[in-house]
Amino acid sequence: MRILKIKGKDEQTVLAQIKKEYGEDTVIISTQLEKQQGMMGFFKKPTCSITIAVQDEEEIEEKPTSVSDNYVEETKGMFDYLKNQIDFIKKDIAKVKDLSETKQVAMRDTSLVGEKTQVSITQGGSLYNIMKEKLTREGIQEDVVAHIVSGLEDEENLEIVARKLYEQMDEIMPTANLSKELPKVIVFIGSTGVGKTTTIAKLTADYVMNKRKKVALFTADTYRIAAIEQLKTYAEILDVPIEVIYSENDLDVALEKWKDSDHIFIDTAGRSHKNKEQIEDLARLLQSIGEKQVYLVLNVNTNYKDVKHIVDVYKEFAGSFQLIITKLDETDEIGNLMNIVAYAKSPISYVTDGQNVPDDIRTFDCDEYVKALLGRINHE
Repeated sequence: MRILKIKGKDEQTVLAQIKKEYGEDTVIISTQLEKQQGMMGFFKKPTCSITIAVQDEEEIEEKPTSVSDNYVEETKGMFDYLKNQIDFIKKDIAKVKDLSETKQVAMRDTSLVGEKTQVSITQGGSLYNIMKEKLTREGIQEDVVAHIVSGLEDEENLEIVARKLYEQMDEIMPTANLSKELPKVIVFIGSTGVGKTTTIAKLTADYVMNKRKKVALFTADTYRIAAIEQLKTYAEILDVPIEVIYSENDLDVALEKWKDSDHIFIDTAGRSHKNKEQIEDLARLLQSIGEKQVYLVLNVNTNYKDVKHIVDVYKEFAGSFQLIITKLDETDEIGNLMNIVAYAKSPISYVTDGQNVPDDIRTFDCDEYVKALLGRINHE
């Protein structure tokens, strides 16, 4: 079975194309409206893309579609971008200061850079103070903000400020080296409801369709029948084997059975970091596996206090892990992503921003994140 993504100007057009080329019995996995790329795309009507599963009765040459496999835009001129963003902020500061000195602006007039910015400037605000305040208002914890802007107290050179900001953020948010071959066994852990099962389905689709890897799926989430059935559905669509693990013996047998796979993805039951018995069960499962890569899946909307507890508990028995941050589409405050990574001190591999399989997952790009963060700051 193959998974294809067909794109057109609207849903009716795409469905007609699917019906004509693949028949009425085609399995539709997801339907998604997509905004056009680029700044001008905001003003254009969204296009429609439909992901389908096609059953092969014989080897069929894959038909080209109007969508590329990956939307990966190379980041160019990172420091120039940062300098421009910071320059905007600096110009706003200069405007307000100038107006204040000539008594042409009152405290109530906050149209230039916002009420809080206006107040801080009248109190001797500098580029350092403004950046510190704006980063805090994005939901970034004060200690993290302090680290980002440290050493910039008296700095006015935009190039130096831009480079320093990027270096500090890049240091806080280490990115996993995904070009390195992963171990055979990959285990996904995390609390209930963070999106582990859907994330596994997305990565399985990527490894099978794009990387051409042989993947086997194991699920140890035997507490939720729905989770097992969900993963079984994806396994059938992607034409990959699946094993349900009820005990350590089941795991040993399954690992031996599928030892020729390139990778084995293991879904675990969502565990409350407050439930000691559940955590001990998961710890025993991990200890029974030899070499492995562990992914801790976290919802970006998780309260920071809970984030710290979750990370502390999982680190105690899981040791090292990489991070997958989910549900970015459900938040307007992207600063918490930095809080999570900074506290965990673990590399971040992927982020997800929707429920569509296999589309709504991508490798984390620190450049892209910093650009988005500073772009939001300048449009507040």
